[in-house]
Amino acid sequence: MTSKYRRGFDITRDSLRVFTQEPSLVILPVLSLLAVGSAFAVLAAIALQQGLVASLVTNDLYQYGAMFCAIAISSSVATFFNAAVVHCAAQLFDGNPTSVRDGLAAAWRARRQIAVWAVVAATLGTVLYILDEKFGVVGSLTRAVFNLAWALLTFFIVPVIVLDQRRSLRRQLRRSGSLFRETWGESVSATLGVSFTFLIVALPGVVLAALGYFSLDGVLATGALVGGGGIVVAAIVGSQTASAIVRTALYRYATTGEQVGPFEEREPDALW
Repeated sequence: MTSKYRRGFDITRDSLRVFTQEPSLVILPVLSLLAVGSAFAVLAAIALQQGLVASLVTNDLYQYGAMFCAIAISSSVATFFNAAVVHCAAQLFDGNPTSVRDGLAAAWRARRQIAVWAVVAATLGTVLYILDEKFGVVGSLTRAVFNLAWALLTFFIVPVIVLDQRRSLRRQLRRSGSLFRETWGESVSATLGVSFTFLIVALPGVVLAALGYFSLDGVLATGALVGGGGIVVAAIVGSQTASAIVRTALYRYATTGEQVGPFEEREPDALW
């Protein structure tokens, strides 16, 4: 078991090392977090200004609309910036120069596919939320099972959108699902390794923020909350970046058999 955790740490380290060739690319996931936060802040301000807060709590139609908007915004923004990271990682794997501007330009070229993807994700997410709310245990079980299946089916959706020539969402989903079936062991192991690594990184931040909120007062409480929040945000940024690089490397391995990035000196199929 220890060796599995060790491999997870090694993969995460080697993934982040890819961006040491162009450190400015770390700005991309930071921009993603800022963009999502800004969008939600604007929506919250509109809701407060228009007096919609009470309706969001009591009116199902408003509630479901807000849910759809929240998922659509978070999904579209996160996918856009992850697409930029994927493009830049692919360029670095090929030994080509790249930049933040280059990654954003590649994501912008795929904006229509990203928008369609976000709408589909928001629609399914809202429908599953309604099922969970209206049908009790059966709805919750359905939502859990479908969420898992959807996560596996769309594991490679961002690399497919950016690096593949398929424009139809149906073909993109079939391609993503096919690639995952070919590399499911490697994909699950590598992803769990990255997630576990950044969970360990985030835990001190969670503890520090909890201390600031429940136990400390004044300046110490503020400092603990800010410091803890900063650690958690840094862990989220690092996790997004490493996960995008790992999926790009696995996409290359699944499509060409080439071992690049975190798998350059190790066999991906040996991870499972």
